[in-house]
Amino acid sequence: MKRLFYLVSLLAMQFVFTSSIIVEALDGTSQVYDMENVNKLDFTNYGNLKVVKTDGTSDTKAISATRKVVFSDEDAPSTAIAESSSASSLKVYPNPAKNEIIVEGANSDIFIFSANGNLISRINAEDKVVVNVSSFTDGVYILRSGDSAVRIIKSK
Repeated sequence: MKRLFYLVSLLAMQFVFTSSIIVEALDGTSQVYDMENVNKLDFTNYGNLKVVKTDGTSDTKAISATRKVVFSDEDAPSTAIAESSSASSLKVYPNPAKNEIIVEGANSDIFIFSANGNLISRINAEDKVVVNVSSFTDGVYILRSGDSAVRIIKSK
């Protein structure tokens, strides 16, 4: 319960200070959402990210097909892929990972969430961090630092 409250608080703070959300897919395409048009983000829909808009419509994307989600405090860029990828210096490798991942360029603490939104780990930010993921169950996780999020896969 405490973890759920923390996650909801974290997302709520991002919504307050965010002008746009950029969802980048593994195929390199991206969708930019102006926060004035977003009612909520729903991560509980069976491994999907659902963006519910203020007009009642929604877009649903598989978390497994999502490369990253960026919360931006700038107005929605007209060239989302170029600006979001150059703004983020967060690198995570190897991906998929068996025992450990290396995180470079974290500009604030690193949070790792399970696909259903549970906080799995919090790590103090450093220029280069080695994270032991050997105890994680196989699956998809979201690693977040500052306004950048990266999908990571833990495999055998």
